[in-house]
Formats: sequence, C-alpha cells, structure tokens
Amino acid sequence: MKQYNQRELEDFVRGFKKAANIIAMEKPDHILAPVIGAVPFVDVLSIVDRHFPLETVSYPPNSSRFANRDELMSVWNLNFLRENYANESLKIMTIDEVISGSSAVKGHIQFRQAIEGLAREKAKGLENEVDALRHYTRKLGREISYQILGITENRGRKLTPSFNRLINQKVARRIDFSKVFTMDNIDLNTIRLKVGPINAQRRQNYLPEIERFEVGPEYVEFLQDIARCVGADPKNVSPVNLGKIQESLSKYLKQ
Repeated sequence: MKQYNQRELEDFVRGFKKAANIIAMEKPDHILAPVIGAVPFVDVLSIVDRHFPLETVSYPPNSSRFANRDELMSVWNLNFLRENYANESLKIMTIDEVISGSSAVKGHIQFRQAIEGLAREKAKGLENEVDALRHYTRKLGREISYQILGITENRGRKLTPSFNRLINQKVARRIDFSKVFTMDNIDLNTIRLKVGPINAQRRQNYLPEIERFEVGPEYVEFLQDIARCVGADPKNVSPVNLGKIQESLSKYLKQ
C-alpha cells in the first residue's frame, strides 16, 4: 500500500524541482543535509535534477534525536570549517525538513558560534589578540554565508518568530508541500543509526553512527515513482552518497 497518491507525488516533485532551481541559482559551495531527516531529499534532488551537485553534499548530525546534539554540532561545524574555509568566500546552504523552524534556528545559531570559534583559533597567540579576534570575527562573518532551505508541510502549524525573522533577513526560505511523506517515515529513509538510550520523555535517542543502510522495496518504489514523474528511467535510480554519509559523520566528528 503506497503512502502517497499520484496528486501528492506530483506536488512533492514540483516542490523539489523548485528546491533544485533555488540551489542551481544560488550555487552554494557546500550543501548540508542533516543525516536523519534530509537524506531522502538528496536522493530525490539527484533524480529531479540530473545536474544536482552531489559532490558538494555533507551530512551533519543536526537533529534532536541525538541526546548531545549541541556538543556534536559544535565539533562537527568547527571541523567542517577548518577543512573547507580557505580564506575566501564560502557559501553554505542547509536543506532540511521544517515543522516549527526551531531546529533550523538552532542550527543557524550553532553555525555562527562555530564561525566565532574559528575566529578565536586564528587570533590565538597573535600580537594584540583582542584586535586580531575582532578582525577575524568580522572577516569570517563577511566571507562565510549560511542559508537555510526549509521543506515545510502545510499542517496549519505556525513557524516560530525566530524562523520568520530569518526569512525576513533572507537567511532562510521555505518551500511548502501538501505532504512531506518522508517525514518521520522509516520506510522512506535508508539510514539506520545505532540506538542510544531512551530519554526522560520516553523518546528513543540515537548515536551519531550508521548501523546500516536499508534499502527496502518501499524506498525503491518511491524513487522509481519520482523518476517516472519526471520522465527519467526508473531502472537507473538508487540511493546516492552512501559512502559520503558515513564519511561526513566519522570525518567531522573527530575530536
């Protein structure tokens, strides 16, 4: 039994064509796709846009499903910047599911904190460290941009004022869908993370490690339906970047 009808599928594809067009127009140097929610989005984008830049995608552990998300993202973001910032303009776009927007806002704050952390590293030990820190904070803040492309579902929920402020500041934008049927749907996601403890709210927490990739028949059919909808050969579609997902976690979470 499919979890979507043809109208919902066509609406879903239209939304991701719009997302692909925005990405093509903005030309980010790096695309961040949070490992729990956005992995199917990248698979879909690679089908609806055959020129989608898969090589630019990295997968941060930015999700409340990780009990120590703040600590994880502090390490991940700073290592990511150390690796990819080369004293010149760096344009980053994160694509993620947005319900209220609070998680996206938190991700934005965490990334700005990482930029400040990198500025402190560059200023440390220099003569007149206070002035050097001020210089690098301005320089990095000017040269490193961070945009949010939010995938939202029309559930009648209001976005938080903080997320709306990011929209008004042109840091964030949203694409509305009638139904995002990959959201919280394990059948339509290939990632199986290692299981952590149950938290105080009786919610399952996870560890930032891949247990396995599971490509079930529902997911294969989903990708094939996307392909048919855009006129691509359904026999030629499959999940993408599996090695990159593993690498993104292991590489940037090293202390």
